[in-house]
Amino acid sequence: MKLFTGPLRRHDLRLLVTGSTVSLVGDGIYSIAMAVAVLHVAGTASALAAMAVINLVPRVAFGLLGGVLADRVSRRALLAVCDVVRLAVVGCLGLLLVSGTPPLWALLVLVAPLGAASGAAAPVFSAILSDLVEPDELVAANGLLSSVSPLAAMVVGPVLGGVLAAYDVGLALFVDAASFGVSALCVLLLRPMVVHDRGPRPLPWAHFREGLGYVRRTPWLATNLLAGLVITFTVSGTMTMLPFLVSRGYHAPAATFGYLLAVGGVAATLAAIVVSSRRPPRRPLAASYTTYALGLGSIAGLGLAPNLAVAAVCVAVFFVGATVGNVFQDSVLGSRVPRELRGRVSSLDWVAATAASPLSVVVAALAADHVGIRPTYVVAGLAAALASLAGLALLLHTGEPGAEDDASADVEAKAGAEAEAGVEAEAGVAAAVSESEVSQPA
Repeated sequence: MKLFTGPLRRHDLRLLVTGSTVSLVGDGIYSIAMAVAVLHVAGTASALAAMAVINLVPRVAFGLLGGVLADRVSRRALLAVCDVVRLAVVGCLGLLLVSGTPPLWALLVLVAPLGAASGAAAPVFSAILSDLVEPDELVAANGLLSSVSPLAAMVVGPVLGGVLAAYDVGLALFVDAASFGVSALCVLLLRPMVVHDRGPRPLPWAHFREGLGYVRRTPWLATNLLAGLVITFTVSGTMTMLPFLVSRGYHAPAATFGYLLAVGGVAATLAAIVVSSRRPPRRPLAASYTTYALGLGSIAGLGLAPNLAVAAVCVAVFFVGATVGNVFQDSVLGSRVPRELRGRVSSLDWVAATAASPLSVVVAALAADHVGIRPTYVVAGLAAALASLAGLALLLHTGEPGAEDDASADVEAKAGAEAEAGVEAEAGVAAAVSESEVSQPA
């Protein structure tokens, strides 16, 4: 337990955990409140799907932009700006719903900038953690965040959102907006141990190419991105169909799926606490793919489960495997990627794990309608487990990074910057210097 709580001695990490937890509670409130609002305004499943897609597309696009910006400007300032934008957008949504029944298009228009701000913030949040703690504390710090996140976003937030939305949907969104205010305040109080230098940088496109080139030249990173893309495609849409599995497969009320998610949230929290209380494994990436295979394989069990009790066990195994794998993966990204590249690498990793979601939802829905919901889960779980094992095999073939690779990684990154940016950076040096000066925080 000392390993788990050790990083909390750092004031900045306590601030980050506090702001993140409050914000995630707000996210849970939002997920319930907006679903209630859209169903009240439009009353169709297609309206819910439209809201999800309109939020997701800018989220993916701005995830890449956020990664580039995270390596160019103050990560602290960038996170605060994203929080303030989300505060303003969610506040506007609350005003619309308090004042009456708005048209659906008005809600959908505001969902887009909310997705953009959330997408930009995701890689920045991942990158800034390694600026606040020492490398040997990253597993514990990631585990700490992973332990509070499921409880906040999947248990406390949805329960509170249901209570508030039953009283007034607009009020629920005002509470969510306030959560972003708390998060922004915590972020502004951070004092990272490492800050950006003010030297000239290549143009943004060259900067992005530098990060992409580093991933291409780093086999374990390329394996991570490819495996993440395939796993997302096999799993994301299937888990979206959980309410249909509950109602059609287990013949229970569709709302019961909320209890399954709560079980998963508790299991994820306990798993994060346990793994973070122990010393990290010698080969954390190999361990992550192994736990992914076990956890994702349990999705097949959901398709075979005879009742909700067995399904709850499968959901718990799924969240344990995914959580432990994520803790190890995030820790390696934070410790083995050079600091000046972490924002871009985190954004590429995050986008790879998100970009296939819309297509996955469509394929899962078609499969559920034409093949059946239970077979869809069995095939998806087996495919996801096989993708994890394939990632493990690729990793074992190419090799996992070790502590001795740190120095060569920095040299490789600098060499890659010259090779990738090259003529483009030289041609725009005056513009790059000017942009760099403007983009620095006051």
